[in-house]
Amino acid sequence: MFRKVFAALALGLSCSSMTMATAAAGTWPERPVTLIVPWAAGGSTDTLARILSQDLGRRLHTTVVVENRPGAGGTIGSSYVARSAGDGYTFLLGVSGDQVNAEFLYPKLQYSPEKDLAPVGLIAGEALVFAARKDFPADDVQQFIDSAKKGTVSFGTSGVGSTGHLAGELLNRKISGSLQAVPYKGGAPAVTDTMAGHLDVVIVSPIAVVQQIKTGQLKGIATTSSARLPVLSSVPTFKESGIDLEVHTWYMLMAPAKTPADVIAQMNAALNEALADKEVESKIAELGAAAKGSSPVELAELLAQERKRWGGLINEAGLKGQN
Repeated sequence: MFRKVFAALALGLSCSSMTMATAAAGTWPERPVTLIVPWAAGGSTDTLARILSQDLGRRLHTTVVVENRPGAGGTIGSSYVARSAGDGYTFLLGVSGDQVNAEFLYPKLQYSPEKDLAPVGLIAGEALVFAARKDFPADDVQQFIDSAKKGTVSFGTSGVGSTGHLAGELLNRKISGSLQAVPYKGGAPAVTDTMAGHLDVVIVSPIAVVQQIKTGQLKGIATTSSARLPVLSSVPTFKESGIDLEVHTWYMLMAPAKTPADVIAQMNAALNEALADKEVESKIAELGAAAKGSSPVELAELLAQERKRWGGLINEAGLKGQN
């Protein structure tokens, strides 16, 4: 008899717990959600976060607060989210640098991008632009390659192991050239030094050099996209010039690994709806990027492919991150 009573109590408690869990999941979110940007305010990542935060907040019926936690190639903010409670109130707007390259650049990384963070959905893809100083003795891809084979050509990037840095290293291996990386702590100073003639080329996101190319302060050599970029339609791709160099920086939404699957599913649905909005899509395009939604599984597959692609190159080149 006592066994039956205890069994009934246990069953009742179990059902009660399941009901409470279901209710909690069904009412998410009940308070503001924080979106961590692991890069400084004012950059393309931060701008993208602020574009999405407004739309996501409206769709989720809450406030999405953008919080910048920059430093160490995006790993400080990423580490913060990886250690956060998986309660659905902290998310990360990650990029290729902190979600793909970091584990190879920082041997003592305090978190595992693959194990401690859960993919929510892809946000956008952004190709890169190779832009040269205005008096650089090359006006197209072939002339640029010839220059890189004849002598050292310096190229500025937004940091060691950044996507721009890796694109330059990859091209250098493809053409057996003499491209010399000069990493900066951000794309803006690299662009400034290229315009001043201190660097031959800068490899950065389109938005960082669109106006400079259009006004003749820099020369657009090529982009790493599969097709010409609408914001730089006069600049050819490496692909159309016969060079297989397609490289993108990926922007994505991540969550602490222990975040409930149903919360991730709800956030993914809201994210994909936002990305399908014409106004949001247009604002992202103005940054030189292209809105690209996905499922959590599709994002996980992309991350696995990118880690396989870049991990070997980073190790081969002996690249180490800047703290």
